[in-house]
Amino acid sequence: MKKFFYRVSAGDTLTSIADRFNVPVTLLIYENNLDSEVELGDMLYVQSEECLLYTVQPTDTLQSVAQKFNVDKDKICLNNHVDYLFYGLKIKI
Repeated sequence: MKKFFYRVSAGDTLTSIADRFNVPVTLLIYENNLDSEVELGDMLYVQSEECLLYTVQPTDTLQSVAQKFNVDKDKICLNNHVDYLFYGLKIKI
């Protein structure tokens, strides 16, 4: 697992940073105790694992995603710091 700090650059958003480091946006928000979008110069703590990132599809449910990847649905919630899934959410599997 890689752990490091990242300084927000011009044009960065939480989504672009999450995509760059292959982590869910929800994880960046949780690890950095954020309640709004990042600003130029902010320092973010990033933990990046080599894992599968999955984008929740319109027909997905927590149960269907857990079954699709043969993982416990509670583990999906815990690992991604969410209580439920919604379309477009990127989650770690």
